Amino acid sequence: MKAKRLNSFAVFAALLLAGIVALSGPAFAQVPQVLVVALETDVVQFDTVKIQDDTTSHVAYQIFERLVNRTVDGGLEPALAVAWESDPSGQVWTFHLRQGVRFHDGSPFNAEVVKWHFERGQGPDSYFQSPFSVIDRIETPDEYTVVFYLKEANAAFLEQVVLTNAGFIPSKKAFEEKGDAFAFEPVGTGPFKWDTWVKGQRVELARNDDWWGNGPKLDKLVFRVIPEANTQVIELETGGVHIISRAPQSDMERLERNPNIVVLNLPSYRTRALEFNVTRPPFDDVRVRQAVQHAVDMQLIVSALAEPTVMYADSVVPTASWAYPGPGVLPNYPYNPERAAQLLTEAGYVRNAQGRWTKDGQPLRVVIHSSDNRYFMDTDISAAVANQLNRFGIEASVRVMEWAAYLEEVRNGQHQVAFLGWNQSSPEPSIFTDAKAKTAGRGNYGGYSDPALDAILEQALRTADQEARKELYVEAQRIINENAWFFWVGNESRTWIFRKEVQGFNPSPSLPNTYTDVVISR
Repeated sequence: MKAKRLNSFAVFAALLLAGIVALSGPAFAQVPQVLVVALETDVVQFDTVKIQDDTTSHVAYQIFERLVNRTVDGGLEPALAVAWESDPSGQVWTFHLRQGVRFHDGSPFNAEVVKWHFERGQGPDSYFQSPFSVIDRIETPDEYTVVFYLKEANAAFLEQVVLTNAGFIPSKKAFEEKGDAFAFEPVGTGPFKWDTWVKGQRVELARNDDWWGNGPKLDKLVFRVIPEANTQVIELETGGVHIISRAPQSDMERLERNPNIVVLNLPSYRTRALEFNVTRPPFDDVRVRQAVQHAVDMQLIVSALAEPTVMYADSVVPTASWAYPGPGVLPNYPYNPERAAQLLTEAGYVRNAQGRWTKDGQPLRVVIHSSDNRYFMDTDISAAVANQLNRFGIEASVRVMEWAAYLEEVRNGQHQVAFLGWNQSSPEPSIFTDAKAKTAGRGNYGGYSDPALDAILEQALRTADQEARKELYVEAQRIINENAWFFWVGNESRTWIFRKEVQGFNPSPSLPNTYTDVVISR
């Protein structure tokens, strides 16, 4: 315990020297309002049309703004647009912009910037090129009006374009002046502006005194990178951080009893799965993908390691979505070692004298990619899966990597199977299906492609009636599961644990949090 206290003091001293914490007067007369939030992984980069991870999105949400925001209760509210409407055809969307807004570099926010940004989102450098391709053209009839003309009606235009990470609007002036450096020195219109990034350690943001909204009350917002859940808890209890988002299950009861700690568990649209790469052996064979799932008791693993934070699920669409058909409706591959053995035999594998599965004299090897605690219990769940596969006779191991390197390797298809998650701000099913399973999906890292599925997903976007859309999305989920592209882990709830002196913190089940109303009571 002594070492832990010394570590906390060292952190405080470092913050003091860095100017994050200041002393004023003969005693602590004027202490700045500095909130410290723990992150599981470091941020990656801040070119908004390339932001793919929740951690970077969380920090970017403080720096940049969208035209429209989703509220904590799931509604929509004005942000950089004060009003918006679509025509009866659903193909023309008009946004009326907030006037008098300036970026952190002093340049004006206007229709020209919006047009430039969304056209760039359609370009070859954008990770959102596929959903943005619905835009036919953008017109700016005046300085504060932007009109999007779509190629066809799209029931999910706001969700797939405006409310994505690529909906964060950067300063055109700063982007053109900084070039590639902009990704590491971002400039937006948000309530906090960029200050410092010490890679692998912390990101510091300063209050934007010229923000158009009410607040923020904080002087500084600091995000500390603390991958280990145990360390996050120690730092929370000793005052090194104010807010954490994970804790070992063994610590939860103690934290809930602590009168100085608040624990919130919120439902969310966060899905976790092992994703197979179907572009390379052995998972280019659907029978092997199915066999691996039958060989592992995923429900047992999840219940032992992750419940109640993660609850077993069986679809790319979260169970809380209106498009989820209910448990037991979709085809799946429950624990059944006998069926797993039958499928591997059909795929040309034989079990040798040592009980190992081989083909043409070569052992069946599986490497599971896992980030270093980016997702709740990801390394532990991956290790448990590998252990069960080894017992079944498949040579399995886990490759644990730092988040940025992991994301790059998986994005480039250098994996066999990867532990990944995705999260959105609403129950709109297209956000999940189109990103993860559509041929050109921005989150399709496994090389998945099924023309029949693509056609159904396109039809669903053109359909306005929700019940008719649900029928299409249920069929899409059926096709996805028949292809066995994903080995489902579950839906993860959102946990926030924070110190009692943090007032005005209203965390969202699925969105990045805002901190404009937060104040630290003394």
